[in-house]
Amino acid sequence: MVLTGAAIYHKYYHYLYTTYLPASLRTMVDQMSNCEDILMNFLVSSVTKLPPIKVTQKKQYKETMMGQSSRASRWADPDHFAQRQTCMNKFANWFGTMPLVHSQMRLDPVLFKDQVSILRKKYREIERL
Repeated sequence: MVLTGAAIYHKYYHYLYTTYLPASLRTMVDQMSNCEDILMNFLVSSVTKLPPIKVTQKKQYKETMMGQSSRASRWADPDHFAQRQTCMNKFANWFGTMPLVHSQMRLDPVLFKDQVSILRKKYREIERL
C-alpha cells in the first residue's frame, strides 16, 4: 500500500472516497487520525480489482524511526498496528470482502539496485532498507 500523503492518484478515486464511502468510515478515520491510506487502498482495489502498491514494513525501518527522535514514532508503537488491524477488519466487513489483491510488485527508486558501486552513490544506506 502507499501512504496517501505520498501518492498521486486520479481525482475520481478522491470523488469516490468522499461521496461513495459512508460517513461512518470517514468519521472513524478522522477521529483516529489513522487508516486513511488503508481505506483509500481498499476503495481503489475494490473498484479496479487490481492489487495496491505495497510498501513493506521492515524491522530496520522501525528501528531507524525510533532512533531519529527522543519521542517514539507512531510506527514503533504496537498499539498503532493493532489500531490499523482493527481498521482493516471494519473496512473488510463494510466492503463484504477483502478487496486487497495479493501481489509481489515492488517499485524501487531510480538507481536503487543498479550496478554502480555503493561507494559512488549519494544515498548509500537506502539498499539496507
